[in-house]
Amino acid sequence: MDYRHRLKPTPAGWPRRDHWCVWVEPVRDGGPTGIWEQRWFQAVSQALVTWQQHLPITVVDQPERAQVLVERRRPPRLNNRASHGRAVLELLEVQRSERWQLEPKVTVLISPGQAQTAIQATALHELGHAFGLWGHSDQAGDAMAVKPGATPILELSPRDQRTLRWLQQQPELQSPTAP
Repeated sequence: MDYRHRLKPTPAGWPRRDHWCVWVEPVRDGGPTGIWEQRWFQAVSQALVTWQQHLPITVVDQPERAQVLVERRRPPRLNNRASHGRAVLELLEVQRSERWQLEPKVTVLISPGQAQTAIQATALHELGHAFGLWGHSDQAGDAMAVKPGATPILELSPRDQRTLRWLQQQPELQSPTAP
């Protein structure tokens, strides 16, 4: 079983790719407060390693080369609700090999003000949105659960994996006509 019926495509189709480039905000502070940045970076990197077991992902050093940007900051309140993470999707028209196409560009905000395992679980969930799982599971044991349970989920469940495999078989975004 999976939760494909809970996912929503964009008007242009499914925001998925065969290969993703991801930029993660690096550690900038080498001083005593840098330990918190380092813990955040390690937790996000571990979540990314989990996704790399299921998707072709390249981590890049330059944000302009990435389709997914992961930033170390608390998301702004949405509908008067605080959140530890958020993924924001844009569809960009880009020219590749002399043809125009739509590509997803996702900014992922992960709050540093959490325990390391909570950061990792939040990153795992928000990266799931970034990689095209725009919806939520109704089961707490899934990384893409609508509400986190008492125990942080640090691995993709079999349902997460089946849903991702289904998504990867769907057509990519429909290319616009050339301008």
